[in-house]
Amino acid sequence: MAILRGSALYAPTFDKKLAKELADDYANPNFPTAHLRKDLQLFLQAAAGAGLNTEGLSGLERLLERATAAGLDSLDYSSLHRLTAQTGER
Repeated sequence: MAILRGSALYAPTFDKKLAKELADDYANPNFPTAHLRKDLQLFLQAAAGAGLNTEGLSGLERLLERATAAGLDSLDYSSLHRLTAQTGER
């Protein structure tokens, strides 16, 4: 967060979710992961119909597919952190 707060990528929502993220508590979502996947799929369909290049979203699409397998669909989208957090393995 120290890095993000000083960058153009920072959004106040990050700080609102930080305590729950540190506690690994993603229950009572304000936006479930399943909804994010649905919205991404709708966007990708519309973008394909408009001839837009969506290859930059392929990583997010794969991550959201992994989220389903990991049981994160009903949790807040910030639960994606469970799939992206550094584990110490490289």
